[in-house]
Amino acid sequence: MNIQELARAAAVEAVRLQRNEERQRIKRSRFQNTELLLKNYLSLLEHYENAKDKASDIMDLDDLGMDEVIVKAIKRSRIRTAIMINQIDVCLEILRLRMSAKGQPEKYEVIQRLYLDEARRHMERVDLVKTIAQELSCGEKTVYRWKNEMVTELSVLIFGVDGLRIDV
Repeated sequence: MNIQELARAAAVEAVRLQRNEERQRIKRSRFQNTELLLKNYLSLLEHYENAKDKASDIMDLDDLGMDEVIVKAIKRSRIRTAIMINQIDVCLEILRLRMSAKGQPEKYEVIQRLYLDEARRHMERVDLVKTIAQELSCGEKTVYRWKNEMVTELSVLIFGVDGLRIDV
């Protein structure tokens, strides 16, 4: 093998490794974004419900001399939040139905209890995982494993093809 062939092979390998690392970074990013949406779901719901963009509220803000840009920003934020909440709700229902159809509803229950239960919202994560493990009669590692599986599936549902590990 001459020097040029060796250099070419090394370059090809370097590009392959770089692409692989980029795919892994994107996958981690989507997973983290999905988990971030779940962690903040209840807060997003509160934001949506409490945002001041109803016609009467906007009129009041205008009467106070507030800049129209601020009012539009509030409306835009509320609309974007509503769209994301709706998307999450639809995807969560699909995930719930899939897990029920597979005979594995407890996997979805982990997501429900970890992220969507208002009563448990302020529990420390470690205590919450222990509680869920006891309730579902499984180990704490199982709770984490199921959570990761569900977040990965939810990532594909929320982000579509961008949630997959393929090049398109």
